[in-house]
Amino acid sequence: MGNNDIVEINLSRIIPAQKWRVIRLIIKVWEFAAHIPSVKEATVIQKGRKMMKTRWRVEVEGIPISWVEEDFLAPGESAIYFKAVEGDLQEFSGEWLFKDSPGGTEVIIHARLRVGIPVIKDFADAYVKKLLTQNFEAILESAERRLISTRYSGYKSGDTSKIAGFGIIGHFYNFKHLEKCLKMLYPDFKMPSREFLGPLFHLTPSFKMQDILNFTSKTGQTANGCLIAATFIPEMIEQDTQTIFSKVVRACKVAEKHGVGIVTLGGFTSIVGERIGLDITNEVDVPVTTGNTFTAAMAIDGVLKAANLMNKDISSLKAVIVGGTGDIGSACARVLADKLRQITITGRTKANLQRISKELAKKRKSRITATTDNFSAVKDADIVIAAASASASFLKIDWFKPGAIICDVGYPKNISYIPTSRKDILIFSGGLSKTPTPLNFPIDIGLPTTNVVYGCFAEAIILALEKRFEAFSFGRGNITSEKIEEIRQLGKKHGFEAADFYWGDKPLDAPAIENIKETVNV
Repeated sequence: MGNNDIVEINLSRIIPAQKWRVIRLIIKVWEFAAHIPSVKEATVIQKGRKMMKTRWRVEVEGIPISWVEEDFLAPGESAIYFKAVEGDLQEFSGEWLFKDSPGGTEVIIHARLRVGIPVIKDFADAYVKKLLTQNFEAILESAERRLISTRYSGYKSGDTSKIAGFGIIGHFYNFKHLEKCLKMLYPDFKMPSREFLGPLFHLTPSFKMQDILNFTSKTGQTANGCLIAATFIPEMIEQDTQTIFSKVVRACKVAEKHGVGIVTLGGFTSIVGERIGLDITNEVDVPVTTGNTFTAAMAIDGVLKAANLMNKDISSLKAVIVGGTGDIGSACARVLADKLRQITITGRTKANLQRISKELAKKRKSRITATTDNFSAVKDADIVIAAASASASFLKIDWFKPGAIICDVGYPKNISYIPTSRKDILIFSGGLSKTPTPLNFPIDIGLPTTNVVYGCFAEAIILALEKRFEAFSFGRGNITSEKIEEIRQLGKKHGFEAADFYWGDKPLDAPAIENIKETVNV
């Protein structure tokens, strides 16, 4: 058999760590079996200064492969050479190469193999190539995960020297949005069918979309960050928490590769942090926040500001919190229940409604009611905060009474941006914050200007500026009035405050609000 019978394997991966650390980990083959499921044995038989003899047994897809190899470390070349000297394979040799890279260390694997079974040669060579490729990939993945984990091992005890900045996890909110963004990025791109694009997009791993460099606080402090795309579309998965969970975990691991200090969950991804936040902490090392505390703070500030501009006495008003059993909705209810005449919360399940109602009734001044009927609740409300997690708009613009103040915190929105002839209500996108530094995103993410961001984004940036790498907002029902005030003051310190009023990209300035007041009073 000649060289034409040799099957080649070529792999590479950039691991975010210094070269010497990567090499040191790779040569510790005796640790592989404890961290890599496919490696059943990796035993050192003989060890010298630059040479090792090792016995291997790997099992992939139920097929065990065993061999003994000699490994030669070439420090001057940043390389490890290996050659099987006995075992199941007629030939197995290659090299590991380590090169400095802007992202850390590029690890390159070149391997050559021949199974050597004449009757099934073609099948066996191709199949074993597949199995050994998977094993190499598992080794690289394990090495990357272990090296990344060391970055985060010290932050809980106050050592933040190896992590910094923030990661923002977002997603496209419907197919139209995905199509619009693809056309923005690639004007000549021919859009395929939704039937093809949808499933393919969902299979695509989460990825970093943009670096955010030198975000500057009004104090002069700076922080770097990145925008990460979680590849799902809410309308395709509805409330499939497990699917969103897997997407969030993958996105967090992308953030970890870049050494960020804290990750925030935007849009639909936040429901995972609310419902099964502990499961996320078991899967990732980076601290994760939903960003819901600052979002709630900005929604409350926006509502109070709107009531003042509309000359309404807040203590005499009735408010409805749509999605009042959720994290943002219940947080808004806890704060506003000390200020309003009546609060009605709506939700999908009676048990959750009863639980929140009972909690509020014990501690607050307002009259508390609850219902699953959104229409009956909002039709006579003075204030509506729409904070439900829904894959599509479900509140109708004609449901609200004249003079109502409506704050839509949903993402996607609970109320459609479809143009309306109504001039007698003050409706605005809630939970938005002004920023001290413009943020330019490569795609349309539903923000009206570069000086406005979602509250969840702002929370992560604020915490990164403070070097408070912690799950500030996590788990349902943990947002207290005290935490809202704390993050509000930290935001104020760095130049974050409730944004001006917008509905979509349409500003609601003082003359527009005066027109609403005049229309109501006619």
